[in-house]
Amino acid sequence: MKLKQKISSSRLIIIAAVLLVAYLVSILAVTNLGQTRLKESQQRELNLKVQNYTSTLEYFFNVTNDELTNIAGDKLMLTYFANLASGMSMKYGLGASLFKLNRKLNNLIDNTEINQHSVYKRFALVGYNGAIIADTDKNVDPMFAMVKPQGIHEKGYIIRTLQYAGDTHIQLVKLVYYAGKPVAFLVADLNKQVIVAQLTAQEHEYSQSRMDLTSADGDIFIWDSLTNNKQSANDESALVNKIYFETPIENTPFKLRSWFEPVNEKDIFTSGWFIAGLSFLAVPVFFGLFYTFIINNANIILRTKFEESHKQRRMLSVQNQLLTEEVEKRKISEQKLAHQAAHDALTGLPNRTYGNGRLEEELAKAKATNSNVLVMFIDLDNFKQINDTLGHLAGDQILMQSTERLLGSVRNSDVLARLGGDEFLLVIPELKSVASAQFLAKRVLSLFEKPFVWDNQELFISGSIGMSIYPQDGDNAQQMLASADTAMYRSKQDGRNAFSFYNTAMSADLQRTLDLDGRLRQAIANNELELYYQPIIDLASNKIVGAEALMRWHDERFGFVSPDEFILLAEKNGLIHKLGEFAITQACTQAAKWQEIAPLHIAINFSSVQFRYCDQLFKQICDVLIESGLPANKLDVEVTENLLLNHNEDVVILLNKLQDMGIQLSIDDFGTGYSALSYLQKFPFDRLKIDRAFLQNMQTNDSDRALVNAIVSMAKALNLKVVAEGIEDQWHADYLIAMNCEYGQGYLYSKPVPAEEFELLLLQGTER
Repeated sequence: MKLKQKISSSRLIIIAAVLLVAYLVSILAVTNLGQTRLKESQQRELNLKVQNYTSTLEYFFNVTNDELTNIAGDKLMLTYFANLASGMSMKYGLGASLFKLNRKLNNLIDNTEINQHSVYKRFALVGYNGAIIADTDKNVDPMFAMVKPQGIHEKGYIIRTLQYAGDTHIQLVKLVYYAGKPVAFLVADLNKQVIVAQLTAQEHEYSQSRMDLTSADGDIFIWDSLTNNKQSANDESALVNKIYFETPIENTPFKLRSWFEPVNEKDIFTSGWFIAGLSFLAVPVFFGLFYTFIINNANIILRTKFEESHKQRRMLSVQNQLLTEEVEKRKISEQKLAHQAAHDALTGLPNRTYGNGRLEEELAKAKATNSNVLVMFIDLDNFKQINDTLGHLAGDQILMQSTERLLGSVRNSDVLARLGGDEFLLVIPELKSVASAQFLAKRVLSLFEKPFVWDNQELFISGSIGMSIYPQDGDNAQQMLASADTAMYRSKQDGRNAFSFYNTAMSADLQRTLDLDGRLRQAIANNELELYYQPIIDLASNKIVGAEALMRWHDERFGFVSPDEFILLAEKNGLIHKLGEFAITQACTQAAKWQEIAPLHIAINFSSVQFRYCDQLFKQICDVLIESGLPANKLDVEVTENLLLNHNEDVVILLNKLQDMGIQLSIDDFGTGYSALSYLQKFPFDRLKIDRAFLQNMQTNDSDRALVNAIVSMAKALNLKVVAEGIEDQWHADYLIAMNCEYGQGYLYSKPVPAEEFELLLLQGTER
C-alpha cells in the first residue's frame, strides 16, 4: 500500500514538473513562433506577387509569339514569297503583295493594345540574307533589324534585348518558312510601357519595392519605390537586409529581380532566473522518478518477459493464418492464370493458341477415324466502322452478342474460338458432306440478320465466312487455317455477307499478288518503271497544249502489268509514295525541258493515299517545282472523287494552298464515282475530266449523250474547263466542239507514248 502511494506521489510530481516546463516552453515558443510566422507570411505573400508577375509576363510573350506565328503563316506572307519564288518583279505582282503585307503590319501596330498602350512599336521583315524587305518605320535602321540565325532554328523564334538609339529595346524575332524552308525573319519591337504596366499592377508609392528585368544582353529598369533612384541593384548600402527574389520567366531569356522591405523584428524578452527556478524545482521531481523506477524495475522486467512470450505466440498464430490464406490465393491465382492463358478476356471463348491446339486434336482424331473436319473462318464485316464511330465499348458489346449467338447455334462437340479482333474460328468435326457445310454456313450468316442493340440503338452487321475441309485442303492446322483465311478474303471481295470454299485458284491469285509485290519493289529500286505521255489537245485549234503522265511497267516475268493492278497493290503495301515521288519528279523535269518547244502543262494523277500526309506531299511538290524549274501554273494535279468522298480538313487546306501557288486542279473521271455538286462548290477545281466510259457509246446511246451534255453545261455554269477523255473518232471531236468543250485526249490524236515520241509529236504538230 505504501509502495502504491509512493508511486502515485512520484507520478503527481512528475506530471506537475512536466506541466510547469511545458508551460514555460510554450510561452517562449508561441512568442518566437508568432514572429517567425509573421515573416513567413510576408515571404509567401511577396513570392505569390512575384510569381503572378512572372506568369503574366510569360503569358504576354506566349500570346505575342502566337500572334507572330499567325502573321508568319498568313496568306499575304505566303503569297509574297510564292510570287518571289516564281520570279515576279516588283512591277508585276511582287510590289502589290509587299504593299498589302506592309499595310497589314501597320494595322497590327494600330489595333493591338493592352490597357490603352500599343503592344508593338515597329515591325520589320528581314530576308534570310540580311536584307530588309519591309519596315513599318520609314527611318530604316540596320541595327534594328540585324538578326543572327544562330539559336533561332531550334524553337523558330527568339526574344532579345537590343541597345540602339540610346535606349534598350525588347524584340521578338520569328522565323518565316515557305515551302518548308526558312526564308526570312519577322522582327517585332515591343512597347516597354506594356511590359512595365504588366509588372507594376500591384505596386504604388508606399509599397517599398524595386524591380529589374535582367538578361544576357542587358538590364531593364522597371520600378523603384525602395531607394527612390535608379542606382544599381548591386549597391549593398541601399539593398542590404532586403527580401530578394530572382525568378526566371519561362520561355524567355529574362529574369525578374525584386527587392522588398521586411517587417520590423521585435526582440523577445525571457527571464533566465525564472527558467533557473523552474529547473531547480524540477530536481526533486527527477529524484522521485528515479526512486520509482528502481522500485518497479523487477516487476517491469518480469512483465516484459511475459508480454514478449504472449506476443510471440500471437505473431506465430497470425503468420500461420497468413500462410494458409497465401496458399489459397496462390491456388486461385494459378487457376485464373491458366484460364486467362487459354481464353479470351472479353468473350470467355478459347483464344487463338488454345483454338489451334483443339484444331490439331480434332485433325488427329479425323485422321485416325478417316473422317472429315470443317474449318470455318468467320469475320465481321465493317466492324472497324463501329469502333471508329461509336467507340470501343460499342464494339465490345457487338463482339459479346455475336459470341452468344454463335454459342447458341453450335454443338458441344464443336470448337468455337476467338482468334483476335473481329475474327472467330469454328471447327466442326465429323463433317458428313459439302451440303452440310453449306447448310451450316447459311445458318451462321442468318445469326447476323437480326439487329444488335447497344445504348437503345439498333446496329446491323454481317459476316464473311471462309471454309476449308480436311483432308482435301490441308493436313495440319496451319494449312487449314491459311486455306480458310484465303477463302474468307474471297468472300470479302465478292461483296461480303457470303461464304466461300477454298480452292487452289485462290492460292494462285494470292501467290501472284505476293510475287508482284516483290517484283514491284525490285522495279522501283532498279528504275524499271517508265512514264508515257498522252497529248491533251485544244479542240478549237487542234494543237497540243498539255500532256497527261501515265505510268507503265513491263516486267521480265509477268510482261505488261496493268496500272490498275500494280497501283492498287502499291496503295496497299505503302509503295504508292515512292511511285508518286518518281512520277512527279520525272514528269515535271521532262515538262520543264519541253517548255522551250511549246508552253504546255503536265497533268499528273495523285492517289488518295498520298493525301494522308498533306504536309509531306505539299513539301514534295514545292521541292520538285524548284528543282525542275517548271512554273507552278504549268502543273495540273488530278484527283479522283474517292479522295473527295473521304476527305478531311487538311485536304481542303492543301488544295487551297496549291491553287494559291498557281497550280491547276482537276477532278478526274468525273461521273464514275459518288459525283456530287457539293464537291465542285467546296473544292477549288479548275478543270473537270469526263471519263471515257461516257464517250464510248455516246453516238448511239441517248442517255450517255445527255449525261455528257449535262456535265459540260454544269462545268460551264461553274466556270470550269472541260477535258474529254477517250476521243476515238472525228464524230466525237466534232460533237464536243459543238458543245464548247475546250480540251480532249484519245486515240484519235495519239495513244500514250514514251517521252521521245511525244517530243516528236510536239515538234511536228498533231498528226491525224
